[in-house]
Amino acid sequence: MEKEQYFTFIVLHYNCFEETKACVDSILALEQSEQTQIVVMDNASVNDSLAGLKQTYGDNPQVHILHNESNEGFSAGNNKAYAYAKQHWDCEFVVFANNDLLFEDKEFIRKVREEYEASGFGVLSPDIFHTTLKIHQSPIDERLVLPVSGVRKTIVLNTVALWIYPLFYALFGKNMKETVAAAVDLSYRTDVVPMGACLIISERLMERKDVIFDPETHFYYEEYILSWWCAKHGVDIVFQPRIQVLHNHGRATKSIGDPKRVLKFRMQNILQAAKVYYKLIR
Repeated sequence: MEKEQYFTFIVLHYNCFEETKACVDSILALEQSEQTQIVVMDNASVNDSLAGLKQTYGDNPQVHILHNESNEGFSAGNNKAYAYAKQHWDCEFVVFANNDLLFEDKEFIRKVREEYEASGFGVLSPDIFHTTLKIHQSPIDERLVLPVSGVRKTIVLNTVALWIYPLFYALFGKNMKETVAAAVDLSYRTDVVPMGACLIISERLMERKDVIFDPETHFYYEEYILSWWCAKHGVDIVFQPRIQVLHNHGRATKSIGDPKRVLKFRMQNILQAAKVYYKLIR
């Protein structure tokens, strides 16, 4: 029996019920939303948000709630949700979305289809607008592959800082804030590194890559690893500013709580991801 084809959304959830609900509801409110399926992957939330999602969407045949017993991060969580979607229906497109996104452009689905007809993209990035800082976040880089020397420096600095973390945090930690980079050039472009908060993939990529985020990292470098693969295999990445999503950045990470713990969490995962990426490009 032939599988039905759907425009698929994958939403990675951790702790933040209201954000995930707002994201899912915005997808269900899109034009042509009857042609969509939504997979919500709970990454081992430590509160009752998973139960809330099941109660809210348990009777909705378009929303599928999955659960990881441990928090496996961005790559593994999305890969599991993607495998589930591919097993259960034919994916026309797949949108990997952070749970703090809102899809307020009602014509989002139509515009993605039109862009595919025009460019035949493998990966598509919309304009990602940060609602608090009022900045545009994608693309994040024009270099499809980062310099080896820069990645090596990241590995060394984070390794040393984590070795002496109590001292490092006492001296520098309280003044360190996560920076949110702003995209300057918002023109239509190809061969750029898209921001991972919203990645749209087509059959051009799906036909050639069974596991989208491979090798897996936890929370960083996913876009650079995907862009490296696309450059190596001749798969086009397109930035289309005519398509926009809204982003309220980082609430899931902030839900961890203690700033000292959050910074260490970030540094550990940057180090792990940088090592994975370094092995690819050296």
